[in-house]
Amino acid sequence: MLTPVDIHNKEFKRSFRGYNEEEIDDFLDQVTNDYEMLYRENNQLKKELELSEKQVGQYHQLEKNLQDTLLVAQRTADEVINTANARADEIRQTAKQAADNMIHEAELEAKQRLDEAAQQVRMAVAEYERIVLSKKEFIAKIRNLMQTELSILSEADAIMPDKQKDNNTIEE
Repeated sequence: MLTPVDIHNKEFKRSFRGYNEEEIDDFLDQVTNDYEMLYRENNQLKKELELSEKQVGQYHQLEKNLQDTLLVAQRTADEVINTANARADEIRQTAKQAADNMIHEAELEAKQRLDEAAQQVRMAVAEYERIVLSKKEFIAKIRNLMQTELSILSEADAIMPDKQKDNNTIEE
């Protein structure tokens, strides 16, 4: 590839009927200036392109890193969700077990209290029946005593002399 210096230093052979050297030199100076400007611009664009390609590579690496990070974050989030769901299931199971235990304990306590109340009722009924039986025995004893006393009184009354008088006066 030609450089601006190559163009500037280019020498042409002279001939008898050749071109005007001054015009050629002016034209070559103009071409050299334009070529030099394009050459510099081309080098600048190459550097910018190289820098841009480097930046694009960095951006691609950054994009890959971000995708990897997002993937890890997604996996972590899934893992956290799965762990939370497992823990929630554990808590629900523990709470259900605790509730079942509480219900069982309440049922046992209610049964125990009911048994105690039934025992107290049985004891009260037995006491009542004992009292009723004692009352019947007492009344029977009193009745026997009264009957015995009435018999004794009747016998004593029959033996007593004023009994005969009272019978005679009543009959008269």
